[in-house]
Amino acid sequence: MQPGSRQSSAPEAKLQPPEQHGIEDRNPRGGPVGRLLLRSALLAAATLLSACATLATPDAASPDSPGEPAAVPAADSAAVVADPADLELAAGIALYDQGEYVQAIGGLLTSQWVWVAPLETRVTAQKYVAFSHCLLNRPKPCKSSFSDLLKMKPDFELAAAEAGHPQWSAAFKQAKKEAGPPSAQQPVKQSTR
Repeated sequence: MQPGSRQSSAPEAKLQPPEQHGIEDRNPRGGPVGRLLLRSALLAAATLLSACATLATPDAASPDSPGEPAAVPAADSAAVVADPADLELAAGIALYDQGEYVQAIGGLLTSQWVWVAPLETRVTAQKYVAFSHCLLNRPKPCKSSFSDLLKMKPDFELAAAEAGHPQWSAAFKQAKKEAGPPSAQQPVKQSTR
């Protein structure tokens, strides 16, 4: 080889930190990439489980009524079908449990399924939204979230373990006081699916 000549015409690859590649977060448990992966996995699981519940094998058809699949026993169908609202609620609660309060709020408030689910699912989601605001030291959204919860379910009470919490107890009591007695409030109709 002659001095000044190069062995290869290809540039040498240099290792760079992930942030220089435009990747915000490679942590699968948090950050935008993790949230996207979690939501995608939950929706894929719900879709797969729903599809499995509706499939029938050809030999499962009833001999009395050809072309109609045999009924799936209730115990089996309940175990197979996963409710997307429950999956999204669980994902939001998991983010809350991990201390990812901003992501929990965003995931729960933008859920396409939680807010059309039965009343108890919506109430639980709203409670975790309120708790998250309180833990982020956001007193106005904390109280406002509790007020919204009480509009959904006027007789709502915190569980004994939740009632004395230093960061949301006062906000809940104030929202409850401002809402007035449950009989004076107009309950929101429960949506049907």
